[in-house]
Amino acid sequence: MAPQGTPTVVVIGNGMVGYKFCEKLLAKSTAFNLVVFGEEPRVAYDRVHLSEYFGGKTADDLLMAPTQWYRDNGITLHLGDAVQEIDRTNQTVHSRSGLVQPYDYLVLATGSSAFVPDIPGVEKAGVMVYRTIEDLDEIKAYAATARHGAVLGGGLLGLEAAKALLDLGVADAHVVEFAPRLMPRQIDAAGSAMLQSKLEALGLKIHLNKATSSIVGEGKIESLHFGDGSILEVDMLVISAGIRPRDELAKLAGLEVGMRGGIMVNDNMQTSDQRIFAIGECALHGGMIYGLVAPGYDMAEVVVSQLQQGARAFTGYDMSSKLKLIG
Repeated sequence: MAPQGTPTVVVIGNGMVGYKFCEKLLAKSTAFNLVVFGEEPRVAYDRVHLSEYFGGKTADDLLMAPTQWYRDNGITLHLGDAVQEIDRTNQTVHSRSGLVQPYDYLVLATGSSAFVPDIPGVEKAGVMVYRTIEDLDEIKAYAATARHGAVLGGGLLGLEAAKALLDLGVADAHVVEFAPRLMPRQIDAAGSAMLQSKLEALGLKIHLNKATSSIVGEGKIESLHFGDGSILEVDMLVISAGIRPRDELAKLAGLEVGMRGGIMVNDNMQTSDQRIFAIGECALHGGMIYGLVAPGYDMAEVVVSQLQQGARAFTGYDMSSKLKLIG
């Protein structure tokens, strides 16, 4: 237990960035009482190397640190207990299980959820997202009997998901991308063409300029129908069409959020309430949501500095990224 009078920092979210914030704060100071709420039933794990779960790594192999680490460092950890309300007036958070936890400072590390486009038929069996270990378990189970699989989205995660389908034995694997090239936000046209030829050499079939108009099937997915009239027969579909910042808690608390989502922060990572910070994929900084983990780690470092009256600020991040399936 922290001594009386020790300021309490409550962290909402036990993903990679929430964990990294705790690690960085503990490395600099023991002058805070740390309380962490995680929505998922397990402690923080490495989403960056999630695809390795298909290669034989276990859920425990992917953990950022074992549960004992939190105990050893005096962190009060509430797993599987999502915070449902922030009472800014009384500086408390209220969890699903009924806990009321006071805070001096609050760090929102709620991350993002998979964006699921509003396509007719998206609710059918065999349509899934690529985001959590539980999602991967579902993909693994479905891939065992699927012969034709597709991934909707030709970004970084989508391409890793497509490679995972091949590795899981789905011989006929497709990538469907709305844009005229793969990874349109990260690489130029020449790089994209080179990437496409390498992926095709791996056995993936790439479909560009494809607007998916509906997902068709009796109860479960049987085919994708496109705006140009073409049809692709598939047994399963993994959606990897970007992220949506988890800002609903902040919105409920009356914090400023962006028109398209994201909790608005300044260069100190402070929200419109100076005692509340936001870091990682839930934070909107300079009109940008950063969908990579490294900027989130930088943001965590900034908040640690701010809590110690430091001068570190967040000024943006270079978003070029590396695709793990081909190096």
